[in-house]
Amino acid sequence: MKRAIKHRTMGRGHHGMITNLVGPSGIGNDIKPFVFLDYIHGVPPQGAGFGWHPHSGIATFTYYIEGGSDLEESTGNKVSFRAGDIEYLQAGSGAWHKGMLLKDQPTLGFQLWIALPPKLETADAKSIYVTNDKILSNDQFKVLLGEYEGIKSKIDPPNDMNYLDVSLGPDEKWTYTPPKTHDLLWLVVYKGALNGGLEVPVGELIVFEEGNQPIEFSSDEGASFLLGSAKKFAHDLVLERSSIHTSIANLKLSENKIKEIYSELFRKSLLE
Repeated sequence: MKRAIKHRTMGRGHHGMITNLVGPSGIGNDIKPFVFLDYIHGVPPQGAGFGWHPHSGIATFTYYIEGGSDLEESTGNKVSFRAGDIEYLQAGSGAWHKGMLLKDQPTLGFQLWIALPPKLETADAKSIYVTNDKILSNDQFKVLLGEYEGIKSKIDPPNDMNYLDVSLGPDEKWTYTPPKTHDLLWLVVYKGALNGGLEVPVGELIVFEEGNQPIEFSSDEGASFLLGSAKKFAHDLVLERSSIHTSIANLKLSENKIKEIYSELFRKSLLE
């Protein structure tokens, strides 16, 4: 049985070299816990990046295939982020971070936001940085988050979910068989193109109809893509700028926490 496609999108321009593919009030509400996805592509000019800004109720998962950035977070984490590395910020009750892209270097990457369940959305924030050489993989995929075919990520996912980086060679086929609990599946191609009944070019995100059927992927010339699957998030989303929670009460708690962290950062002169 062939699995139908529910959404196809090339996204919309967000900030110059950033294309927003998923937002929490649109496709993100259909594929939650995957609630937001930015596609970062291009050559950044001097000073490109994001200044200090807060999050709560979500985890941000930043992954570069090319290029990188220098990141700093209110958790105390400060890293020089390079191609193939992972930066995972589980913002919980509140956290701030900033990042500057590496100027004049071709950049290709993604930032994913993941909705947190109630027990984690009010917990203390934590950061995990995983370098490329620590990410487990086989010849066809890297396990960025979750577990597939006995390969487990270095980061424990906050939900029942998988996030893979898949690469196919010319005329190669690969079948993804979702875990039995997963009813959501999406992908976005970042290199080459998928063919053979599922035509997907670079930069396009597709979301499949809910279900659990395996899907075969193939490419004539070769392709690389990110794939996400999960058990659908059971909670409603309460949205407020860069915060996403499961209740208004938890959102209000985190707004107070974010203000406290800001005051502490300001006292340390980190917001200059």
